This record gives sequence, C-alpha cells and structure tokens, in this order.
Amino acid sequence: MKIFALNFCLEFEVKNPGRNYDFESIAFDELMGYLFKGTDFNGQKFYVDAEDTEEFLQYVFDLQANDVWREIDLTVCFRFQSESQRERFVDAFMDLFQQVDAAGGLVENEKGEYLAIFNREKWTLPKGGVEWREPVEEAAVREVKEETGLAEINLGEKLTETWHTFKRGKKWVFKTTHWYKMTAQADAPLVPQAEEGIEDVRWMSKKDWINLNPEDSYPLTRYLFEKVFTQSLIA
Repeated sequence: MKIFALNFCLEFEVKNPGRNYDFESIAFDELMGYLFKGTDFNGQKFYVDAEDTEEFLQYVFDLQANDVWREIDLTVCFRFQSESQRERFVDAFMDLFQQVDAAGGLVENEKGEYLAIFNREKWTLPKGGVEWREPVEEAAVREVKEETGLAEINLGEKLTETWHTFKRGKKWVFKTTHWYKMTAQADAPLVPQAEEGIEDVRWMSKKDWINLNPEDSYPLTRYLFEKVFTQSLIA
C-alpha cells in the first residue's frame, strides 16, 4: 500500500524473510537524522521495521505532516511482522484523518496518447471529489469532462485506487481516488477549467511521459503511468 504525502511516499508491507531487499532496514531515529540534516535523497527508498505502538503511530503521522519533508521525493517503506499487525496499524493511521473520496480518469485516444492537465506547475491527470450519493464512475466521467472540456468520453474498466494526504484548514485529509480507463477522440476540443487553476490540457504520448522531468509531475501521477507502462518513468 502506497500513501502519497505530496512528494513523500509511505509504504506499508509485511516483511518477507525469503525476499532479497535492495536495502537493509535502518532505524527510525537514523532516518529522522537524515531528514533533519536536509539530506538530498533524490528518489531514494528506505526500509524501516515498524513498531506496534501508539507512539510509533504518531511518529509516522508527524512524518507525513511535516511541510518540509512532504516536498522531498522519498519513499519510506514500513515493514511489519505480520499481516494482522500491518492491517491494525493502517486502520489506526487512517483513523487520524478525515476520509474523502475522489475519482478521475486515464484518458487515451486512438493514437495511443494520454490526456494531461497542467495544474499548479505540474503535469497531472484530471480528477475531483465524489459528490453525495454520486456513483463513483459517474463522478470520474463528470470530473474529466469539467476539467478538460471533453464532451464525449467512453468509460472503461477501473484501473486502480490511489491514496494521498493533504491539509484542509486545520484538518488532515486522507483521500482515496478511484481511477478509470477512458477513451476519447484526439480531435475533440479541449478547454482547461480555469476556475480550478488548470492552465493547459493536451494529449501526451508514452514517450512524452517517460521523458518528462520528474520535477514536472507528481510521484502519484508517475506511479499510475508506471502501472500502465510497466516501466519506470525515471531513467
């Protein structure tokens, strides 16, 4: 399970004794030392053995809540001794947030290009909140139409779900986004939704996305395309 705290990514998995990990676990205190020093991580990943305590739970929450650390492109994978321990921790972690749902689409045209929006200085994908009692599939199509100006969209299968955190006022929010595959015509008119701060909408090829500078997109967006392309978007 990946939870994105802006650029910072938290993972929660069960420790597999038979697996050869790329890196050995480091102590949580050692990781914090690196963070306080302002170490240049450049997309690195650290493994930390999780503790089944309320104190450790608060540490992890505070880790994702730090404004400076949220800007760092870094993945911290917390490894648990059992699935029950992991599930218990994740449930307790999510209880610290207000829960909301969103929906969006990975829209492909007949040329094999993917629809992208430019919002807050980043290339990303169209999505938005699910309204009260609105079916998630309908919300996904509605949001894509609103943000891109597309009039006709064909809804496909569900792609995946992603999770990310953000602060709304004084409350921390845990957002689950439901992503769907969609198709549309390449020559259909595109109009960015200016009131949502969207400056541009365009079709981008697979090559465009792979060659895009990581600083120009979000890790969550790259994660979605890596699932589709089955390859890393970072050379």
